[in-house]
Amino acid sequence: MYCVGCSAQNPDAGVFCFNCGRELVVSPAAGAVQHSTPVADGTSIYPAVSSQSPELQPGAAVETIRNEYPNLVGVGGWLLWFCIVTTIISPAIVLVSTLSHPSGYSLIDVCLAAFSVFTGVSLWKAKPQALRLTKILFVIQFCLGALLFIGELISSTTDSSTSNNASDSSGLRMLVFASIWFLYFRKSKRVRIVYGRAI
Repeated sequence: MYCVGCSAQNPDAGVFCFNCGRELVVSPAAGAVQHSTPVADGTSIYPAVSSQSPELQPGAAVETIRNEYPNLVGVGGWLLWFCIVTTIISPAIVLVSTLSHPSGYSLIDVCLAAFSVFTGVSLWKAKPQALRLTKILFVIQFCLGALLFIGELISSTTDSSTSNNASDSSGLRMLVFASIWFLYFRKSKRVRIVYGRAI
């Protein structure tokens, strides 16, 4: 759906434009179904456009939240912070780390950073696939974090040296990061308003 004010593309379930905040207008043909009734002389009568009752519409809960919290329109607040971290900060840290201390895992780090940037841009632009990509990113981060954490536990029990204390908590940090942000995307009213649903 495109905004008539700024021509920005918005999710089909959107009520307000994520770019300018203007209310989106849905044509009657797109929002409801017309039924034809045959008449004896072969013509058909098109009754008034029928629609489902509000309590039966799938986006009724989202509409209620939008009406209660009109200031949550668009990417902002914690959602904006997540987009900045996944699109700019985290990939920059990975790039600097990879260039200064290349390792066998550098390719995995760079690929995860590239996917993180792609996901962050999709979220920022409120693309329809953004939540699906975000869920995939969280699953990857959670699995890698769990593997790193288990590896760190095994290496700490077999090696009693404390030379790698700085990197010992990277798996745990990744697990905590993925868990907290997953809960945010699951419970956030802003996410429901911007994308029409939660993760």
